[in-house]
Amino acid sequence: MDLGGVWRNLVRRWREPKVIESSTSNDPSTTQAFLMGLGSALLSVGVATTDIQRTLRSVGNALGHPGMSIIVLPTVMIVSLPGTESRGLQAVTPVASEVRFDRAADVYRLVLAAENGELSAEEGITSLEESLARPPRFAPVVRVVGHGVAAAGVALVLLGAQLDSMLGAFVLGALVGAAKLTVRPGSFGATILPVFLSFVAALLVFTAAEAHIIAIPLQVLVPAMVTLLPGAALTTGIQELASGDMVSGSSRLVYGLTQLGLLASGIVAALSITGLSPSTALFAPEPGFGVFEPWVGVVLLATGFYLYYCGPSRSIFYLAFTLLIAYAAQVLTAQVLPAVFGGFVGAFALTVVAYLLQALPGAPPAVVCFLPAFWLLVPGAAGLIGLTQRVLGLALDSLSLFTILGSIVAIALGVVTGTAFYRQIYRVAPSRWGLRFG
Repeated sequence: MDLGGVWRNLVRRWREPKVIESSTSNDPSTTQAFLMGLGSALLSVGVATTDIQRTLRSVGNALGHPGMSIIVLPTVMIVSLPGTESRGLQAVTPVASEVRFDRAADVYRLVLAAENGELSAEEGITSLEESLARPPRFAPVVRVVGHGVAAAGVALVLLGAQLDSMLGAFVLGALVGAAKLTVRPGSFGATILPVFLSFVAALLVFTAAEAHIIAIPLQVLVPAMVTLLPGAALTTGIQELASGDMVSGSSRLVYGLTQLGLLASGIVAALSITGLSPSTALFAPEPGFGVFEPWVGVVLLATGFYLYYCGPSRSIFYLAFTLLIAYAAQVLTAQVLPAVFGGFVGAFALTVVAYLLQALPGAPPAVVCFLPAFWLLVPGAAGLIGLTQRVLGLALDSLSLFTILGSIVAIALGVVTGTAFYRQIYRVAPSRWGLRFG
């Protein structure tokens, strides 16, 4: 018996696109419109373009249209199907707009239904429009409180803040969250909002520090701006570059670094107005943790993001579990290896766990757990602190910009490696496990 031939046949069958006959016809023009809308929704969630292309091809194959041509960039997408006379071209809202976890979960439910042949292209367009028009799960007041809770969690887990600094971060974080909800995404106000908020928040914090109300300004300022930090964009950019998407990856990197520069410029401008010395304003002490404090911070972070980004029902448990696993992997690895390896292992564990959990009943898609973890793992806060210090000619901490960049690269490689590892699990797992990719 030719075992090699049997294995090659199995691999070839697994790789061949699976076409599922839908109960209704899916003409090329309607399928093209659905794929473009679906791709736009995935881009707005912040999914890497490599993953979007794979998802759209899988959906197109299931709808009976293999052999399509797809080009996906962070703000534009082109879809061409055999049988259509024109190529679909659509501009996409930049991912700087707010991502809602309930909307992301709806989009991935549509992807799963389409891949399983349970949804026609016309039904998919209708469902997608309904999902995009659906209001947030939580009221604005709840979301504002959630933003404050997330800021307090970041102050504790990343900066080792004391209770007074955590309360300050909560109040300032709630104000930043309220300001973000009042600005319409994609407007001119949304464009200047990051630098405006960094300036106003820094002005308030530095003024309070001058009056000796706040002891360590950075423990209040940086956590309040955590959702403005481009950690996800930087990591996704490195991930896309590693996957060969040079245009998307480089553009995301430029965008992320530009956002860091704008935030730092707002802080520097506020500092120039106040009389606080730069060494006091930008001093970042090493966190002094007890046994339980950082884990409480991770739970606060998960709870705050769940409320602010309107997580799907019961997703709080999966989100908190994933963040705890990622943080534990990072901390344990850092005990025996340099810190950069902690980021790699944390991202690897996060990726595998997030993909495995999404097969459980009531679990959200993996992307819902990915996004908050980028703020937990990616040293965006350290990058902002380091960049601001060096603009002012200071060197108050041991993290160089090259170290921070190395950490971001390590985390991106951890995501890529974790994805490849999960592919192997997905390939050999029995169907009763219900694993899915995407």
